[in-house]
Amino acid sequence: MDFEAFTPTFSFAEQLIEPAAQRKGLRRAISTECQVVTEEGFHLLGEETLDVSDKGLLVASHASACIGETVFVSLRLPRGQSWIDAEGTVVRVVRGLRNGDAGRGFGIRFERIDDFDLILLRAALDGVPPTVPARRVRPDYAATVANIMYPVLKRLRA
Repeated sequence: MDFEAFTPTFSFAEQLIEPAAQRKGLRRAISTECQVVTEEGFHLLGEETLDVSDKGLLVASHASACIGETVFVSLRLPRGQSWIDAEGTVVRVVRGLRNGDAGRGFGIRFERIDDFDLILLRAALDGVPPTVPARRVRPDYAATVANIMYPVLKRLRA
């Protein structure tokens, strides 16, 4: 078999590289009022979001919390006066040291949110521009190899 026919050029190979899929929701660049408190002790973690999605939010904070900690979120809907409530988990601690960080804070993933509140949140986020990535997209090499090899293996089996 002639594998030279399947040797891609560098620019062609760059186009094949798959980005790593990390986030489930599209983050929206919007700041809005919130109150994020810890489940244990009800310590206030933050009162302003840096970005919001239907899966979670990034809250500005100088407090301390641990990854995996359960929190309660009350969030004023962007561009509105209504508030919604959710239960979440701290999934990221932002120390504000990287280029592009907007300061210290916590990434919160929603674990429980009322269906109606989720509908309201999605409607409020509709039309809000997404955040600009602060870092380059990490490649997903396994998906890239699978995309390259699938047509080759399909031809070999035929």
